[in-house]
Amino acid sequence: MPTIELESRPIDDSALLVFPPLTDVDGLAHAVTTRPWNMAAHRGPESDRAVDRRRRLCAALNLPFERLTAPDQVHSPHVWRIEARDVGAGRDGRATALKFVDGLICHMPKVPVIQFSADCPLLLVVEPRARVFGMAHASWRGTVTQIARELLNRLQRDCSADPANCLAAIAPCAGPDEYEVGQDVRRIALDRLSDAESYFRPRGEKWTFDMRGANVAQLVAGGVPAERIYVAAHSTMSDPRFFSHRRDGADTGRFALIAGFAR
Repeated sequence: MPTIELESRPIDDSALLVFPPLTDVDGLAHAVTTRPWNMAAHRGPESDRAVDRRRRLCAALNLPFERLTAPDQVHSPHVWRIEARDVGAGRDGRATALKFVDGLICHMPKVPVIQFSADCPLLLVVEPRARVFGMAHASWRGTVTQIARELLNRLQRDCSADPANCLAAIAPCAGPDEYEVGQDVRRIALDRLSDAESYFRPRGEKWTFDMRGANVAQLVAGGVPAERIYVAAHSTMSDPRFFSHRRDGADTGRFALIAGFAR
């Protein structure tokens, strides 16, 4: 599966990474954050600085912090379209985030969406012609329940997006030969995904799960051309620029993916 190197841009004492092909989408701003910026306000090092860092991130991308919106991320397959009453939910932390969902689609300008990870894939799908986008947190639970397909379905149904016109990006996550799971997870995947066998490789008594590949396949099956899907080459488990739950433990921080149409 082809991967892409992200471009680095400085911000204060850290750096932002961007997908070069997405920088050509008119009006779209996006970035992936890196250490030392922990973007989670509820856990990890310097969590008390997370909200201020979100504010600085929005300013750097010319996106309004007061309209920053985030889902709760509970490892579900659920996706919502952002409504006017939702704008700003989760801006200041998880306590106010949109409950019980792991994906959001947005049809409004100047409403940035932010999501967090420390190994799981974060997906961004943009339909430039319709000027809509969606984001999803695709944990192993979300991956086996096909949150990528649900994200596309909601973009089509609720925002008239054409998958053939979409661009998709998968942010840095655990590499395909690094994310280790047990037989129980593999069994669930085999039950839920017809092509699951191709995403698992044996490692002793366990298996590695290629969540990148599984989500790419779902996007392609949903109608996104393979050549318009961009997968970050960087692995969170081996690249020290990223927080990694598997490498660093449960008390590590979270990096973020943010996107929004600035106009």
